[in-house]
Amino acid sequence: MTDTTETQCDDFEPIADVPIQSVNIYARLWQLETWLRTMVYVELRALLGDDWGQELDNNSNSLHADKSLTHMPTPEMNALSYSQLSKLLKLVEGHWDCFASYLPPQVLWTAKLQEIAQIRHRTAHFRVGHADDLARLKQFLRDIDKGFWRFCTSYNDVDPILPQSSDPVAAHFLPLDPLPWVEFEEKKWAQIGVRDKTLPVGLSVRAGRRPWAAGPLIAGAPGHLYDFYLFAQDGRGFDMRSLLERTRHRHPHLAHLCLGSDMSSVRLTVPSLLGAGAIIALVEDFHGAAVNELRRGSDSFDPASMNVLARAWPEYVLGPENPLTFLGPGMECSFFGV
Repeated sequence: MTDTTETQCDDFEPIADVPIQSVNIYARLWQLETWLRTMVYVELRALLGDDWGQELDNNSNSLHADKSLTHMPTPEMNALSYSQLSKLLKLVEGHWDCFASYLPPQVLWTAKLQEIAQIRHRTAHFRVGHADDLARLKQFLRDIDKGFWRFCTSYNDVDPILPQSSDPVAAHFLPLDPLPWVEFEEKKWAQIGVRDKTLPVGLSVRAGRRPWAAGPLIAGAPGHLYDFYLFAQDGRGFDMRSLLERTRHRHPHLAHLCLGSDMSSVRLTVPSLLGAGAIIALVEDFHGAAVNELRRGSDSFDPASMNVLARAWPEYVLGPENPLTFLGPGMECSFFGV
């Protein structure tokens, strides 16, 4: 995503008896597969809500086997983290409409992946491979670079819901917004006025549409994600560790829980498919927990510390370094750094 990506992937210190090309191929495959799993997770969450993993039940054995090693725990809990690449690709094929806007035409995608799969097998089974394997893999990443950038930036392409009365979720939480949008002229909206500082925790509601979704935002229908931003006011922050623990029972209904760059804010993304009643109850619980976890001062955790905290939690908790928390449509870049 930046110039450092190339350095991280292609300038490894040589290790005796280990071909440097094999190490670089593995690193590039890591990039590809982790982001492909993220893409599949987000789109299936938006499409199926809490049932997003219904086609992955056969991964439970791998998950249980991993978690049984209690002396060497890992935070991963997402079923996709325990899925074979072949299963991942079947999910993409079975829900192609959700991915077509990001990927090459399906016939080309399938053909190219045959090459990539063979390169992956060579590396995974400790074969030297072809001299052009890394070049082919990097060319493939260049071919899909813009599509993955489009995926990531669409996640942060959110807008306020206007008028708020048009949506039951936005209307319900309007009293918790310290500086709500107002219509100052016909069909012209702005945040005008004085911020209500009597609210200990502000909450703003926005929404984003997945590129494959048709029609407007409707609570209970697929294709949209509500975007809730909770923020402490008056120079305060949250006990973020305690807030995460207090709300753990609600996490299975989220797409992501995004930590801010310090202790003062957290962002929740929630599939619209859950319906207004379930979403309101979920966010009310989070807001109540946030109020109870307020502390004076918000700078005890810097961005690096927030990233460390996020990595200690399952995949749905994102730190401020993750592009899904900040990369927007106006931020052009090479996604894979190739």
